[in-house]
Amino acid sequence: MTMAALITGGGSGIGRAIALTLARATIPVIVNDIIQEAGEGTVKEIREAGGEGLFVRADVSDSSQVKAMFGKIQKKCGKVDILVNNAGIPGPFTPITQISDKNWHKTINVHLNGTFFCLREAAGSMVKGAFGRIINMASIAGLVGTVGSAEYGAAKAAIINLTKTAAKELGPHRVTVNAIAPGMVATPTNLKLKSKGSRFIESAIETTPTRRMTAPEEIAELVLFLSSEAAANINGQVISIDGAAQISIGMDRYMQNFFSRQDSEV
Repeated sequence: MTMAALITGGGSGIGRAIALTLARATIPVIVNDIIQEAGEGTVKEIREAGGEGLFVRADVSDSSQVKAMFGKIQKKCGKVDILVNNAGIPGPFTPITQISDKNWHKTINVHLNGTFFCLREAAGSMVKGAFGRIINMASIAGLVGTVGSAEYGAAKAAIINLTKTAAKELGPHRVTVNAIAPGMVATPTNLKLKSKGSRFIESAIETTPTRRMTAPEEIAELVLFLSSEAAANINGQVISIDGAAQISIGMDRYMQNFFSRQDSEV
């Protein structure tokens, strides 16, 4: 491999969709995941479709494991040209007053520290090669906050700030750094909850103007675009893909229902 994309958390959900999409675009893909079976499963799909894939297991919240992962990649593939910091963990829904130290640190370590450790390792070689694309997975929670997940929202907000700082520092070296902020995503887990009639999922869909969740493949296509030469001057941006959920408010929903009732009376 002379060029490669590294997708962290590529064994399932959004990460898997990104890995498969980049591979279909003939980009060799390195899949990272802490769960070996999941990561190897994505690589198997890539290879069966005729693409190039490699699995490297590492816990991105551990800087020594991240360093070792990049060492393995360097030996087998050369430098990473495209880095997608996607790895993350779900957390329990907890009010701020009840968040434990353990859950706070775990969420920050995986989401924020993991993004930083991988970005730091990739940036050095990208600067030397005068080319690179770094895409960090944020969330609309990092833009507007989220009740019951303060640690998650705080981590994603910090990732957004890290993205902007890195964009300023690395931009002169033809390395762009952007973030994607999804809303509710139709991952297998969320689709399963939806099929069971989850009021949480239903509420998220109801308050999204497009009335649906974002498909992982839609996020993957955005990653592919940001990785392309066409996006060479898009840098330091946070691109939301949420059906306008973050700007929707309760009053909007009320007014939509109000106008619907008027139309039905005509």
